[in-house]
Amino acid sequence: MVPPVLQRVCTGYQHIDALVDIAASGARVQLLRHVPRQRTYPVNHTSAVERYPVLVKNIRKEQDLWRCIVVDLDILEIWPEVNISFFGVVDKGDADPETTGRAIHDLPFPAGHSLNDYTDTSRICTPTFERCDAIAAEVLRQRGVYPGAVVKLQAGDLASAFRSVCTHRQRVFLFGGRLELDNALVIDMSAAFGWSGSPASYGVLGGAIAFLHGASVNRYQPDCMFNYYWVDDHINVAADLGTNCQDAEKSLRHAMTTILGPDAVNEDKFSEWGTRQQALGLICDTVAGTISMPPAKVIKATACVAAAYRSSDLSRTEYRSLLGRFRHVATCIRPARPFLPFFPPVYKVLVYSRSTHLYTPWAQLALKIELKLIS
Repeated sequence: MVPPVLQRVCTGYQHIDALVDIAASGARVQLLRHVPRQRTYPVNHTSAVERYPVLVKNIRKEQDLWRCIVVDLDILEIWPEVNISFFGVVDKGDADPETTGRAIHDLPFPAGHSLNDYTDTSRICTPTFERCDAIAAEVLRQRGVYPGAVVKLQAGDLASAFRSVCTHRQRVFLFGGRLELDNALVIDMSAAFGWSGSPASYGVLGGAIAFLHGASVNRYQPDCMFNYYWVDDHINVAADLGTNCQDAEKSLRHAMTTILGPDAVNEDKFSEWGTRQQALGLICDTVAGTISMPPAKVIKATACVAAAYRSSDLSRTEYRSLLGRFRHVATCIRPARPFLPFFPPVYKVLVYSRSTHLYTPWAQLALKIELKLIS
């Protein structure tokens, strides 16, 4: 990112000051209070131990790209201020978990004494994201403006979006981790996935791309290009007329490379134009006029709900997975939202009560519904 270029092309962008500051100095970790030195260091999560080759593979990749420092673990003796958080590995899409995964820093742990607890989030520039129904509204609008045309969608994605934001040089010591089997100390120099300030920082960059993309016009979109984004996901909507789709794609690609450089576009996830597109975890069909959950997610969610209904207790991980799937359902089906508060927070093991059981079947029914949101 080149600050003078950003200053020039993003004039008028709401968060331009934060954007230029991130490009010039990195993300600033504002603290509520001083982070105390650790007397003992946390042990990596079980997932990192069981999938250690995947963890090392990811860290080596980041090291090759100069996004992290890897040194001998003994250096902690002369760098005692380095704050250590434990590593974990989570699944990445539908890829083989034996060879692929996302390495994360568990920065929210331990509760009350984690880096996230010490971070002053009130001093972080936080963009406001539009609800995903803006995509449906734009499809309706373009169908109204061009009633005889087919409206198509395209999903654009950034390459390593979560690694595009560097951490300010005076705060990188807060993002340490250990690879004990290799006697290695890892210091993450990018705004780590899991830090409470990261989504806002990524959102500033995504907003800049959307701003620049939205400033483009053509014959069929004379006011502005549709520029919906959610953190690092960008969605194009265009009536298939003339060069309209090509113009929208060219504009989005240009915006991405202008803000983040020539390697910004993730070609593997930059979809072709189509009337049926997966966007933000949902399948949008502009011809049928429906929005639905992908079949694979429905199968997983149904199995999760059924297992929970039969169980007498759930672990914290199982319960959070269940709640995550419920929230996804509630995002699509508004009548389901009032049921969510009946599921209590849990910190260790939840004893599944009869009252909680009563609210589970609605999810099983909701998962069978395809939404007719576009008409």
